Amino acid sequence: MAVPSATFAIGRTRISHLSDGVATGPRRFWFTGAEPSEWMPVVGVDDPDTPFPVTFGGFVVTGDGHVTLVDGGWGHRAHEIPGLAGAGRLLDGLAALGIAPADVDQIVQTHLHADHCGWLIRDDEGSLTFPNATVHVHEREAAYWTGDDVKAIPFNHGMADKVRARLRAVENAGRLRLFDGDLALSEEMRIVRTHGHTPGHVSVVVTDGPDTAILAGDLAHHPAHVEHHCWLPSVDEEPSESVRSREKIAALAADTEAIVLAPHFPIPTAVQVGRDPGGKIKTVARDDLQEKE
Repeated sequence: MAVPSATFAIGRTRISHLSDGVATGPRRFWFTGAEPSEWMPVVGVDDPDTPFPVTFGGFVVTGDGHVTLVDGGWGHRAHEIPGLAGAGRLLDGLAALGIAPADVDQIVQTHLHADHCGWLIRDDEGSLTFPNATVHVHEREAAYWTGDDVKAIPFNHGMADKVRARLRAVENAGRLRLFDGDLALSEEMRIVRTHGHTPGHVSVVVTDGPDTAILAGDLAHHPAHVEHHCWLPSVDEEPSESVRSREKIAALAADTEAIVLAPHFPIPTAVQVGRDPGGKIKTVARDDLQEKE
């Protein structure tokens, strides 16, 4: 069975959304800050506990002289996640695009939750999945996950040690690059700060010619989040900062008429962002923007 994927053209650059598994379940905790009667019509459900699909995976960006992975799914133990269909097949998705692990020369971790950094290693011994890749992590994110405060958050109890092991493996191999502020990866691609979901969360902006895409990480779990900035997942660690980051990215997307992509969106969803005649940000979730085979 083919791995769910979709490729979006941004000028001559290509961005492919790859699945590492799909779970189905209720997600009312993604919309704290609003009553169910407010968010349900936007999401398209009539019961707050209606199950809907959630993708876990990442993106690969090509065409700018690099092969860049942005987030890496659950990893080699994905099959242990209850209810995760198609678990652990991100590498198969890369192979279907003609990309071998050794071809990946850059990895951007939007953040270090376990469902985003799993494929940094390929086995329990800590062998690197992508041996030639420089792994970019914001220094605030790395400091948080290696510090004493991370386990104060109950949500992190089960993943902190796993995250540390993955980060340590990359660092021991000399492949870790920490950065502060924003960072240009090529003429077409740059990392921008979007802290809030985690202390060092970042997003990736890809611009090629007149086209722009924003890989938003967990700044947006659902397409509705691109417009409704105060509907926050309960796991956002710095809520006020997260709202500011959403406002920042939505304004950037509107000003550049960008599409917004995020790893938890159902494949092949993209959110088209613009402004109405009065200047208000408007969004449309679309599933028809991917390249056709």
